[in-house]
Amino acid sequence: MATRARASADWPTRPIKIVVPFAPGGPTDFVARLVARALSEPLGQQVFVENRAGATGNIGAQAVADADPDGYTLLHTTIATQALNPILMPASRLRPLNDFVPVGTTAALPNVLVVQPKKHDIKTVQELAELGRRQPRGLSFGTFGHGTSPHILSLLFQKKAAFEAVPVAYRGSAPALTDILSGQLDFLFDNITTSAEQIRAGTIRGLAVTSASRSSVLPEIPTMKEAGFDGFDLDFGFSLMAPAKIPADVLARLQDAFDPIASGADYADALRLRGADALVVPRAELPRFLERATDTWMNVARQIGLGPAT
Repeated sequence: MATRARASADWPTRPIKIVVPFAPGGPTDFVARLVARALSEPLGQQVFVENRAGATGNIGAQAVADADPDGYTLLHTTIATQALNPILMPASRLRPLNDFVPVGTTAALPNVLVVQPKKHDIKTVQELAELGRRQPRGLSFGTFGHGTSPHILSLLFQKKAAFEAVPVAYRGSAPALTDILSGQLDFLFDNITTSAEQIRAGTIRGLAVTSASRSSVLPEIPTMKEAGFDGFDLDFGFSLMAPAKIPADVLARLQDAFDPIASGADYADALRLRGADALVVPRAELPRFLERATDTWMNVARQIGLGPAT
């Protein structure tokens, strides 16, 4: 105990690792890298990102849960992933609400429903729904794998719009957008960070965003609720987490360093350039916020009958 207390009092004395449980280049990764750069100065140590992808985020998350809870290994992940992975992989021993404590929330990022305007001359979500009902299983939609946001949002949309389309799995946004652009894929709930440029160029059309309010990046595009579909207040939130048994004083130092960053204008501006918004939750409210977010995503999973991949 004396050794841990002394190490805790001196913390940090070496670089700090943030594990991103997804491949480089995606939104979870770019937000983590912004956080890492910003944290290095107040902590006086290098903070770096390590990508450990696989099993819809479970491999990297389990590695952090199993790490020494000394404050030198952290996790940056999506709130939805933490909520849904126990449903998607019930055999996993990972239980995020028990295995981690929040350092803070880092960003909120809506998805945007996109189509190829030359293939489908539709301008609203209602028109896409009507097309789907006229062509049972005649449309295709993109996913980035079972339980990912494009998969979940597409299933929820089909349930509410009363039609069924055919899923097509991709490794990520880039190949899915390629097929949207070529007309081989009919619709996609894509990350706004990767679709915004194509929407502005007019090569794809954004029909609606999956957030409570319009995106500051694409303010002309309505929300799903404005488009006539309730239940899509589903910003993809991100959080910085630590192993549950981290010493209280180390967690407090992390939060003291992180909180001014998360609420700062420079950080917010850097996020906005990529289509994301800062997500600031007071530290006293973090556990309850994550519980509510987990309940929201689990309710969506129940609505669409989401279960383990087969």
